[in-house]
Amino acid sequence: MHEPAEIRGERVTLQHMVRADVDEMAAWPRFSEPDLQWANLDLTYPADRDAYFERGRTNATRRRFVIRNETGALIGTVGLRNLNFRDGHGTLGIIIRADSVGKGYGTDAIRSLLRYAFDWLHLQRVLLDVAETNHRAQHVYEKLGFVPIGEHLGPQGIIYIDMVLTREAYERQQNTGS
Repeated sequence: MHEPAEIRGERVTLQHMVRADVDEMAAWPRFSEPDLQWANLDLTYPADRDAYFERGRTNATRRRFVIRNETGALIGTVGLRNLNFRDGHGTLGIIIRADSVGKGYGTDAIRSLLRYAFDWLHLQRVLLDVAETNHRAQHVYEKLGFVPIGEHLGPQGIIYIDMVLTREAYERQQNTGS
């Protein structure tokens, strides 16, 4: 069965990333918040953009999508990495451009990616990590059913909370309509 060409949410559409998308991402506004500096992509030079695209290309262990809003503007990326189909899990990652944060796009994009992960890829669980100080993202993940399972120390001494959403919890949420 072929991968879907796009995944539609309520307000966003997810499309497999192509190299031209990375050129567009290079012009995104930058985050000023210290705990969101990781989301400022270093895409200054064409070689940086080539490397970013190659590192993130969809392959056997990764699915990478761009997020487009209602007008078709590219407002983020979302994907699954470390896909392990034998054990049934993958790790979610998302970046929303600075001027599109807080508008519900991330929630819709993650909800759409979870539908893809559980209903199309048949995963058993989706993992993620989120900076302990990123309360806005934590709220979104909890609203979507993720629960904390631990924490770890990341780059620059940042503490990350590890979270998981199991297939059972996802299906319960779907059945209750939350």
